[in-house]
Amino acid sequence: MERRHRRTRKEKLEDELKKTAETIAQYTAALSAMEEKRQSLIEEIENERIREVTRLMKEKNLSVDQLKDMIGASGAETVGQSA
Repeated sequence: MERRHRRTRKEKLEDELKKTAETIAQYTAALSAMEEKRQSLIEEIENERIREVTRLMKEKNLSVDQLKDMIGASGAETVGQSA
């Protein structure tokens, strides 16, 4: 039976480097997927907020212009109070 040649320190280090690079690639892909999921969740939250505002506008029979005026008036009051 023929013996397998003994691996050198350099070969062991090269194998370890290869495994490390593969692990980094896996974590990078996972990180990218998680970032995409994060962005998707942020967008869903923003869409839900818009739905809430739209629902409230319908309940109160407000137009977009009326809402703008209310927000503008509220902002002016806030500025006046802090001055």
